[in-house]
Amino acid sequence: MVKYKDVIVRVECLWKRFGGVVANECVSVEAREGEVVSILGPNGAGKTTLLRQVYGELRPDSGVVTVMGLSPRKAKERGVMGVVPQEATSFNLLKVREHVEMLIRLRGVPRGAVRGCVDEALEAVGLGEYGGRLIDDLSGGMKRLVLVASAIACRPRLIILDEPTVGIDAQNRRSIWNVIRAARDEGSTVILTTHYIHEAEELSDRVYLMNRRIIMEGSPSELRKVLPWVEVRVDDTGEVFRVGWDEAVGIIDDLVRRRVRFEVREPSLEDVFMKVFGGPHEAG
Repeated sequence: MVKYKDVIVRVECLWKRFGGVVANECVSVEAREGEVVSILGPNGAGKTTLLRQVYGELRPDSGVVTVMGLSPRKAKERGVMGVVPQEATSFNLLKVREHVEMLIRLRGVPRGAVRGCVDEALEAVGLGEYGGRLIDDLSGGMKRLVLVASAIACRPRLIILDEPTVGIDAQNRRSIWNVIRAARDEGSTVILTTHYIHEAEELSDRVYLMNRRIIMEGSPSELRKVLPWVEVRVDDTGEVFRVGWDEAVGIIDDLVRRRVRFEVREPSLEDVFMKVFGGPHEAG
């Protein structure tokens, strides 16, 4: 398993404006070989704008983006990227197998490798039995799976997934999680955006929190340590104590002596997200 070897994507002080609106403000991120990196932030935070510059759809106003030491355009020409854009739609008049085959052929995959790549990708996302089906006959969630299969087929060096599991049921979402983990374990770099914070926590080696600019970065465990509390929830009364560990030990000791049922919860990545970006109770 390849982990944290070469830097595959490097973004240095990237700026992007649309008229008078700044979408990306001196954003710097990197993603290494064999690493899953998640970019998280509220709606309008500039995540999709950032990814569009990484895969070459937009040009930055200033700053530098390199993919394997190349410009995004040249990297795309060499077929090293598989991408699922946020607003992507499938070619509905194609059959499932035809769609995946077409997109990986455009990446430059040799003809002799195509069949095996298509079979593997369709099985990985749970569409193995649907290769001959017309995409127009599939549900919205299954169409999204076709796009994911097209992006991960033949294990490109860089896989960019912008909201890959939106509209997908829980079972198929888990299939995509397994696909992402397998791609990482075989050395691919995966950059992911998602509004499912638990998804990012489960999959990511590193997380960037951004709102136009990068606000915080680290592994999920490192980011959780930003919140210095533990939560003790008493089952019988519903009381919740959110306190430091020293105080929690005393509360837990008392509950154990009284044989009261309780649960202990440490902070999650979602708690960190809500602390950084605010929630409904913090508005104003």
